[in-house]
Amino acid sequence: MKIIDCKRLVLCIATGLLAAAAFPKINLFFLMWVAFVPLIYVMMESGYKGSFCYGFISGFVFNAVGMYWLYLMLYFNTKSCVQALIVSSLLWIYLALYWGVWGGCLCFIRNVISRKSGYDVIQNILLIISGAAMWVVLEHIRTYFLTGFSWMLIAYSQFEFTSIVQIAEFTGVYGVSFILMFCNLCFYFWISKKVNKYFYIALVLIVAFVIFGAVRSNRFKSFDEQEFSVSIVQPNINQNEKWDAAFRAIIYSNLRNYASEISKNKTDLVLWPETVLTELVPNNARVYESAKEITTLAGGLNIVGSPFSDDGKKVYNAVVSFENGGDYKAVHKKNCLIPFGEYVPFRELFAQFFSVINHMGDFERGTDTNVFNNGKLHVGSTICSENFYPDISRRFVLSGAKVLSNHTNDGWFFDMAAPFQHFAMNVFRAVENRKAVLVSANSGISGFVEASGVIVKRTQSCKKVLLRETFFQNDFKTFYTKFGDLFVCVCIGFILSVLLLNHKCKKEVSCLDNRKKE
Repeated sequence: MKIIDCKRLVLCIATGLLAAAAFPKINLFFLMWVAFVPLIYVMMESGYKGSFCYGFISGFVFNAVGMYWLYLMLYFNTKSCVQALIVSSLLWIYLALYWGVWGGCLCFIRNVISRKSGYDVIQNILLIISGAAMWVVLEHIRTYFLTGFSWMLIAYSQFEFTSIVQIAEFTGVYGVSFILMFCNLCFYFWISKKVNKYFYIALVLIVAFVIFGAVRSNRFKSFDEQEFSVSIVQPNINQNEKWDAAFRAIIYSNLRNYASEISKNKTDLVLWPETVLTELVPNNARVYESAKEITTLAGGLNIVGSPFSDDGKKVYNAVVSFENGGDYKAVHKKNCLIPFGEYVPFRELFAQFFSVINHMGDFERGTDTNVFNNGKLHVGSTICSENFYPDISRRFVLSGAKVLSNHTNDGWFFDMAAPFQHFAMNVFRAVENRKAVLVSANSGISGFVEASGVIVKRTQSCKKVLLRETFFQNDFKTFYTKFGDLFVCVCIGFILSVLLLNHKCKKEVSCLDNRKKE
């Protein structure tokens, strides 16, 4: 018996393509509401092996198309097509495994809850909820397992559908993923069973959340009583020049020009991107003095991205705060590092096969969630990929942050889809914690997301920009901020309850059958 069928193969590839098209830059977000229907159809007609294989293929297509930029970025750094293809393919394969596992789990749940005729509706509803819950659990595992990689969770495709993302205040990003998968499963049963009630269930759910979201979003527009000003610097420093000592004088001169421009208008907060300073602060005295000069000229509370070392031994990717001249006031050291970007696991082993690894440095991992506080402003600052992880932003808020900022480079990705996909995550961090999120990116996308999740301003990529805006900060604590990923625990509990209840029911049926035989 064939595991792979050509017709089914086309359908699962279609799901991968439709789901990828829901993300920036194509950004047809509405496709995500139906993208999984072809794949679900294939899985419902397949066994365990087939469901896993089709899910894996669909996931590989989705990740390869959605993250095409990974190959191009690696090629830019290695100048080797082979090395770039191998490394990018390994990541695409790893992420596709989660889709395959979901397919196998969906097939397992379908078989477990099967009943005799007369229980079809109950079976299908249980399968719909269980399938959506299982997807959520796998997304959560992917976010935190090993170093974690939560790029392109399906919920992130809805970052501009402001009303629907409001549920994240209670469930985190995973609640939106649940709704999307729930509706995809409903639409499958509507089409395959030709029963309209599944369509109406999905429609009522969507309308209810849109109405709830519209009301909730409106409440958090211009939320809190005091307004502050911010200047966000997007210097667009070329990656070929950024780490070259020959260009440092020019780069710092340009940064002083930005500071001079900022000083013309009183600014409460000034944000500079990740590693805008390319040498160690405060260990390197010359660079440290330049940083103090630039931030003093700009005025206000400055948060600056820089490699950090105060002992000359351990080096961190960090953001440092300066205010009113003098020494730095506080530092946040990046908690989650990117493998092969900020540190190299098993360096000696991989260096034998990938020469570029010999030129990569290692950052130490920080553990703090220090809030930059000058008595008025209370800023929790994430660095680059730290905004992948909902729990890091949440811990900043629990530590006292009343506004969030993200400092990133993203210059490696040029004008590809990656900076747009990265920026989308900030919408969810804003809604989850009801905090404004201010983003400073070296080459874009920089911008401002208010606590309602509405993107007030965002820049174009690969442009030099000085963005000025006003924002509100607040000390409101959401359900998600207080309780974290409780929704994921509910999903796990539901799946276990269905399995245990089903086991109990089957056991009772078996006992009745035995009694009848006696």
